[in-house]
Amino acid sequence: MAAATAPAALGLSIFLVQLLLQGHKRKAFVNFAWLCNYLLVFFCFGCACLASECRMFYVRNNCPYPVWPATLGSPQLPQTGFLLQSSAAVPLAAPPRWSGRLWGRSLCSMDPSGRFSCATGDCGTGQLACDGAGGVPPATLTEFTLDGDDGNDYYDVSNVDGFNIPVMVTPLGGSGCRTASCAANMNALCPGELQVVSGGCVVACKSGCLAFGTDAYCCTAGFGSPESCKPTNYSVVFKSACPLARSYAYDNDGSALTCAGVDYLVDFCP
Repeated sequence: MAAATAPAALGLSIFLVQLLLQGHKRKAFVNFAWLCNYLLVFFCFGCACLASECRMFYVRNNCPYPVWPATLGSPQLPQTGFLLQSSAAVPLAAPPRWSGRLWGRSLCSMDPSGRFSCATGDCGTGQLACDGAGGVPPATLTEFTLDGDDGNDYYDVSNVDGFNIPVMVTPLGGSGCRTASCAANMNALCPGELQVVSGGCVVACKSGCLAFGTDAYCCTAGFGSPESCKPTNYSVVFKSACPLARSYAYDNDGSALTCAGVDYLVDFCP
């Protein structure tokens, strides 16, 4: 039983140390209640994961604005949508062989009738939780397949459906495991024809496929293979700014990564 708890305990320890150091650098106030909250979450999730060897995702918001993360996967996680204030972090537990995605929503609000919506990444449920609904693109995605047939995890950061918030995925431990990221602010670099504007500001950047829907941009029909679907002028813009993220459907150039048996830190605005 001690062996089963070791990965989760190590992951939590690394996570807490990173957050405490970050808080010290930012002169943030980290109090006893905050620490107890994370220990409580660990023991609740950790004990539940002893038998099933759950994996942990530590989701952290370094942006100077709130982010509303959302999840979609199989099986569905208990937390399908939540608020993450600036400088806050939340641990999520996933069962073995979980496959899914996590993304951030931005500029969210509730109208007078109580309907919840977001300017980017909205999942259309009218509430904070997405409950099995995916995000409306453009949105920067983090994608995971845990414990594949070969025992490895597969993960990436994807701009295939466009971009809304910078994000980075860092494996906590492992051997030779690499970071996936799109840390650049693509909204500031976005070509005019791909821009999504709200309130006079660029809040997201469409991919070429999302903006124009052609087979060449979407890798469909006669372009539905790695040999026939090549980088386009728009995917090159994304790849140049974010070389560690997928820029189009068949982009596996250093952006489709593997690791095994680790937990993951997901940073918004790394």
